[in-house]
Amino acid sequence: MHSAINISGMPARDEVDSFIILPPSGARSAAALSEVEAFLKGCFPEYDFLANGESTPFEGDYEVLPICGVSDEDGEPRTLRYPDQSVMMGIATALKGFRLGQPPALN
Repeated sequence: MHSAINISGMPARDEVDSFIILPPSGARSAAALSEVEAFLKGCFPEYDFLANGESTPFEGDYEVLPICGVSDEDGEPRTLRYPDQSVMMGIATALKGFRLGQPPALN
């Protein structure tokens, strides 16, 4: 049986559209951070990604954090709706297949 995660379409104005990616210990160089950002942007062009290697080092899988707090046009803080579970699952699934240093076609 095939299963697919469909996250096509643009997020609504009040939904999260940006994510912070926390890489595991072996993937924290500037080049590695840029590579994972480019990979995810290629997979999910409607979203923005910022890989940050300044968190406490950890082993295991990449961590994905939605950016829920933003400022509106007047500089007032507002909270965006947490992304649908299928979005989070789709990003996590893509990251499981990501291989640092591999051409995008092989990821």
